[in-house]
Amino acid sequence: MNLPHRIEIIEPKKLIGFSIITSFQEDKTPMVWRQFMMRRNEITNRISDRLFSLQIYPENFTPNQSFTKYALAEVSDFDNIPNDFESFELEKGKYLVFNYQGKAENGPQIFSYIFQTFIPENNFEVDDRPHFEIFGDDYNPSNEFAEEEIWISIK
Repeated sequence: MNLPHRIEIIEPKKLIGFSIITSFQEDKTPMVWRQFMMRRNEITNRISDRLFSLQIYPENFTPNQSFTKYALAEVSDFDNIPNDFESFELEKGKYLVFNYQGKAENGPQIFSYIFQTFIPENNFEVDDRPHFEIFGDDYNPSNEFAEEEIWISIK
């Protein structure tokens, strides 16, 4: 599999949106994104059209555990958060960034390759900070030409 990648240090970001507890077996990602997309126009201080699909995994995570999934947009500050939106402060950190083009349904194979093949073969050490994907406002998960960046926290 050929996934273009780079290493990047991300600066702290202020994000707002919604979260849900989910698992890989009972994937509730569409629910949190539906809620976010219906209300994203209420965010008055967005600083870009980039959206963040962010995951917080428990320590020593295994694929059958639950985790927190966020649907977020970057904002300039936390001064005007719409009702029911959550704030999330992404800390500065080092990331392995992959450029992926294709349908979201291919996610399990892509992440399996990243975590089981690419990271071990290249001697990267995964950090316990959030992992996330970034895509544009017009992202369509069922489009085979959809583009996103996959950000994996590393030490």
